Amino acid sequence: MNALTVRDLSKRYRGGTLANDRISLSVALGEVYALLGPNGAGKTTLVRQVLGLLKPTSGAIAVHGVDVVANPGFARRNVGFLPQGQFHMEMARIGEVIHSMARLRGLPTAEAKRRAEAVIARLDLEEFRKTPHFTASGGVKRLCGLASAIVGGQKVLVLDEPTNDVDPVRRQLLWGLLAELRADGAAILLVTHNLAEAERVIDRFAIIDRGQILREGTPASMRSLVTEMLRLELTPGFGFMPHPCLMPDQPNPGAYLFELASLTTVSAWLEEASTGGRVLDFRIGPPSLDDIYTAAVATPAPPLKAAS
Repeated sequence: MNALTVRDLSKRYRGGTLANDRISLSVALGEVYALLGPNGAGKTTLVRQVLGLLKPTSGAIAVHGVDVVANPGFARRNVGFLPQGQFHMEMARIGEVIHSMARLRGLPTAEAKRRAEAVIARLDLEEFRKTPHFTASGGVKRLCGLASAIVGGQKVLVLDEPTNDVDPVRRQLLWGLLAELRADGAAILLVTHNLAEAERVIDRFAIIDRGQILREGTPASMRSLVTEMLRLELTPGFGFMPHPCLMPDQPNPGAYLFELASLTTVSAWLEEASTGGRVLDFRIGPPSLDDIYTAAVATPAPPLKAAS
């Protein structure tokens, strides 16, 4: 059963801007569905509508089968949400914030305490339990926000850039926790730019741009966009110049794509460049989710329509 369903959703603001244009998607229990897209693509507008904070111009949204356009309060009670920006709780301590959110979600005192303690331990926040929220680092505030989003036990979660400002060690804890939540049956709508790390937990993803979903599928199915390509990551040395058949991955310095048919040529060039010190280290592997995203935006398919 789909825990979240968005059907033919459009949102046009008063000034005429069409932020969402006939978007359709669904997220099942036990699934992580990622939204990928550049800034201004319409992701935040979509999220606000799912949460019942913004009324769509047309279309439908259901959470656990309930129409949340007609009943936005149901979404706010039954969806755990981590916003993209930081929130501030003044003098409340980190542990108090998480426990208070559990109580606000309607959990009895003992259960709220139990769940808050479990989440604090899972995200390695014990040392920050008594830290005032407003003095905590950005990463600790982010983890506190995630803990607050999940502590109530809601089965639908909307997480907007959950790893922002989080240190590498705790990012791994975070992704591990999302995998556990999925295994426990949560439906997770994930907005992220951190594709390399998110790939390990994503079941399906959609690429959204200019208010429309350009492509949607599993990471495996979307690899057809780059099926004849390989990815090269290297550390350049003195005098390095890339081989003409290498295509730079613009967001990732030191990463290149090249055609599978050029593997023999690239391998010979790498051997010569390594011997001469122009390449210090390298790794060849399959294209990443970043590469799929780049290829999809560069060669978009027609926008997806709602199923009949």
